[in-house]
Amino acid sequence: MKHDVDMVRNTAVDVLLRVFFEGAYLNIALDKALQRADVSDRGRRFLTQLVYGTTRHKTLSDYVLASRLHQPLDQLPRPVLAVLRMGVFQALFLNQVTFPAMVHTSVELARYRGHAGMARVANAVLRKVPQKLEDVELPPREEDLVRHLSVRYSMPEWLVRNWCDEFGEERAEAICIASNTEAPTTIRVNTLRTSVEAMLAAFNEKEPMAVKRTPVPEELTLLSGPPPARSKRFSEGDFIVQDAASMLPPHLLEPKPGERVLDLCAAPGTKSTHLAQLTGDAARVIAMDIHPEKLGLVRQNADRLGIERVFPVCGDGTKPPLRPGFDRVLVDAPCTGLGTLRRHPDLKWRAQPDAPARLAALQLELLRSAVDLCKNGGLVMYSVCTFTRAETTDVARAVTESENVVLEEGPEWFRQWQISPGQYRILPEIEGLDGFFLMRLRKGS
Repeated sequence: MKHDVDMVRNTAVDVLLRVFFEGAYLNIALDKALQRADVSDRGRRFLTQLVYGTTRHKTLSDYVLASRLHQPLDQLPRPVLAVLRMGVFQALFLNQVTFPAMVHTSVELARYRGHAGMARVANAVLRKVPQKLEDVELPPREEDLVRHLSVRYSMPEWLVRNWCDEFGEERAEAICIASNTEAPTTIRVNTLRTSVEAMLAAFNEKEPMAVKRTPVPEELTLLSGPPPARSKRFSEGDFIVQDAASMLPPHLLEPKPGERVLDLCAAPGTKSTHLAQLTGDAARVIAMDIHPEKLGLVRQNADRLGIERVFPVCGDGTKPPLRPGFDRVLVDAPCTGLGTLRRHPDLKWRAQPDAPARLAALQLELLRSAVDLCKNGGLVMYSVCTFTRAETTDVARAVTESENVVLEEGPEWFRQWQISPGQYRILPEIEGLDGFFLMRLRKGS
């Protein structure tokens, strides 16, 4: 009966069905569910934990379930499979949920989303799942390390194999661990309105809620507290939610007051507004994007931050409706996003083995377009939130071979991430940062 069902968990099943079977983006599906759901702040936090955790640990959950079911997983009704995956996640990773409570709520949910027979299946299966991660009999690492890491950290095997080939087994495991760990919430302080020190003091006025964790000047990392986007300081434009690594591209481009600056793939405007912020809102920043519906977010973010000299333009970066002559051009290109798996765990189930090569062709096209739009002697900055060879160093080699550009060193404090002249890489096992690649190019005269 409906009144026996935990409605937060029931809503979580709806979100998981959209993500696993309809290709929905997890953050968008969850936001829509939260807008409709009549739940407390505690319920919202628990719902977020459930859907992100179950998505993050899907392969491990399926591995645990497969050995305890008498039928293939894909023969189960989809809602019941989502309930069982969610049950395993709670058993292994959520200390605040007791094992009997997990079994009871899952059985009632399986009955509600299926029938009495499915409730019996859920009861029989979930009573037998391990209650600690150490009790899961994983594939032996000495026999097949790729399979072992794939199951333990719920990563596609092709991705683990690529990382082992590119970075070695030890570093590949570190990347798996970091990519499967929940990311902290980081913010970029709007230094046009306040200072990092003042913002830190405000957050920590009553109890420790924020720390300065990285070398990125405007970054603060939140330790706890309510969602920052619902705070008064957020609505007043004192900060924007953004990962510290994605604050690096504007710093590498080093825009100056009075310059014409282009952000070629701008939505939702986090980097465009940062470019303006770094110039004291005294440069002309053109924020271009191919998606007209997303340009509203650029304007919205600029308005909230009190930034006036960001100008949204709709256009295709490979065929831009703009005249050349920009002093500086930023290409934060569409990419596989594999450096952001800790924030977007659904990406690993959406990514395909051919995606890096396919996207690299688009990235190179955008980069060549950026070089054309840049004035002679100007700067072009390329960044992607991933670290596949195809989308990073291969793109760097291709553009320097075909265009009148040279790789150029960035600011001294970037040296900690430098892999070769003018090229920088952050791997996600570095605490507090997403995976990123950046390069800085000077256009010849």
